[in-house]
Amino acid sequence: MSKASVIDFFRVCHSDTKLLEKFEQKNLPEVIFHAKSLGYSFNGEELAEVIGGMEAQIITERMGEAIGANSSLWRKMWGKSRLHYVVEELFQAFSEAELKQFLN
Repeated sequence: MSKASVIDFFRVCHSDTKLLEKFEQKNLPEVIFHAKSLGYSFNGEELAEVIGGMEAQIITERMGEAIGANSSLWRKMWGKSRLHYVVEELFQAFSEAELKQFLN
């Protein structure tokens, strides 16, 4: 299991909209299970660490805000599934070189 697998999963979801659509209505255990069947092995903790790191960096460094209930990032998830928000608002905001920081 690895954070690299999380990034790889986000990468394939970003490039394959049909796969993203297939996964976006699934709950967390289903996402983890079905991702594993496609060769992406990660657990909920690794997924949360990568997503949390992305959110924290966007909020604090790019938006210049404090992390809290009033962050303007949260408005970007309105009307979207969690996975769609993660892939379209978080993942795609980072270059390939920047994504490496989330592997530690």
